[in-house]
Amino acid sequence: MNVETYNNNLTFDLHGFSETAMNKDYAGTAFKLMDKMWQTVKSNNLKNKGLNVWVYEDKDRVFAGVELNEPPTRDLGLEQKSVTLKK
Repeated sequence: MNVETYNNNLTFDLHGFSETAMNKDYAGTAFKLMDKMWQTVKSNNLKNKGLNVWVYEDKDRVFAGVELNEPPTRDLGLEQKSVTLKK
């Protein structure tokens, strides 16, 4: 296992989908969004870093995304979200 230590902010530039978790079903919503995201990524042969990232937001919103090696060249319906983890 490789361990990396960061002494600065860590930023992820993600592409995926979000929606409100009905009845606070965060995991169920995230899995559904993740499946939709991977279907879009794979069917469009988008090169990616392969790690699922879930973001829990205000008002029961959930985002499921992945870092792409390059942004899509056409609109595929993917939302873009930058997330920064501060030191």
